[in-house]
Amino acid sequence: MTLNETAENLAFYKPTWQQHPYNAYYWNTKSDNAVDGLFSDRSLNGGQCTISDNKRQTATLWVNLGRILSIHQITVYYRTDNLPWDLTNGYPSRFLGFSIYISNTTNKDEGFLCFKDTIFTIVTIPDNIKIECVKHGQYVIYYNERLPRVSYPDGYSQYAFNELCELEVYGCPTTGEYGENCILNCPQNCQEGHCNIVDGTCLGCVVGFKGSQCEEECDNHRFGLECKYTCGNCSSGEQCNHVNGSCPNGCDVGAQGVSCEEPCPVGKHGKNCDEECSSNCKGCNRFNGVCEFGCYDGWKGTFCENECDGLMYGHNCNQSCGFCLKSKQCHHINGTCLNGCDRSYQGENCTEECPDGYFDYGCQDKCSINCGVPGKCNSVTGQCQGGCQAGWRDTKCDKKCDGGKFGLNCAQSCGRCVRKEQCHHVNGSCLNGCDKGYQGIQCTQGVV
Repeated sequence: MTLNETAENLAFYKPTWQQHPYNAYYWNTKSDNAVDGLFSDRSLNGGQCTISDNKRQTATLWVNLGRILSIHQITVYYRTDNLPWDLTNGYPSRFLGFSIYISNTTNKDEGFLCFKDTIFTIVTIPDNIKIECVKHGQYVIYYNERLPRVSYPDGYSQYAFNELCELEVYGCPTTGEYGENCILNCPQNCQEGHCNIVDGTCLGCVVGFKGSQCEEECDNHRFGLECKYTCGNCSSGEQCNHVNGSCPNGCDVGAQGVSCEEPCPVGKHGKNCDEECSSNCKGCNRFNGVCEFGCYDGWKGTFCENECDGLMYGHNCNQSCGFCLKSKQCHHINGTCLNGCDRSYQGENCTEECPDGYFDYGCQDKCSINCGVPGKCNSVTGQCQGGCQAGWRDTKCDKKCDGGKFGLNCAQSCGRCVRKEQCHHVNGSCLNGCDKGYQGIQCTQGVV
């Protein structure tokens, strides 16, 4: 015994709907006639067929099975008016070109096309047709059309009709069953319990499973419904959870979140984004922490871990330090000289030369007023310009003439000052008088 012979007519006395009912109060032509189990009288007067209205371009009739069920075969019995089914019968032309859909809604375009007549002619089309359609659905929809500006084959009627004396839908009456007498249970992981009514193969798997029997978990870094989603970046490239895509051992470098699909936020990197980018980074690579967007001022290196050195500072360490004391490294960020300036320079960064009249470290010393050009000296050594004024000596003109000398360049010798005292360093006068036998301001004149 075949499955067809044991399967139940699922359409029997189920709700129906017809697009264009035939309006005749004295005949029974309602859509329910297509599922009442009666088709011995296939005429208008018999009250066993549904009849559609005349001069329509489309004709639709559906039966609602009540819920989504496993379907194997659909049988359609068309109106014959109990006359021979040959060229003298006017109804084969109306049957030509029909379609059968199975859908989960009343919209055929949202369903599956089981059959579309493109092969029959007015001579070859039978008055009842068995259509095998192994599918799941709640609505079985009969449809035909005769649209304007469309050319149809010879023998087709001018208008569309649905004049069904019976529409039988065979399958299993209970979800999750298949096989002869519908006594076998569909595999456990079939989606919504639906499987092929003949061989039990699943018509879709529950989330996380695949295979004809839905016995295999999703693998190859796939998960979810129909295994169509790609796992995130699980730790060490591991397979994610086959159902929800979560990573059992956390995320690989550069990723975070339950499914490891979120990139690390700014400032984070590494596995599970647990590591902080260097505080000196403008933004690091989320995988390896490399400061690929550069360093803040004063820092350098792959991870911006090193201060600027080599007498450089600032952005990308491309600015030169000033003249810091003893050529020391300036501050790596702003270039200031922490221990002061070298000779001849001043300012925070020691880039300003000493102004006229100043010299030495940080320009802290003034040039001597005893310089040949008063207040003018070398900014590094303090050596006076133009030598020294009369009475002064040394490079900075900061020492008076001594050793019995006075005057310009200390080139003149003192007179005979009392007790051989040093004369005045500028004019050579003896401040405490002359030695015996000498007179005059400079004690250079002998006593007569």
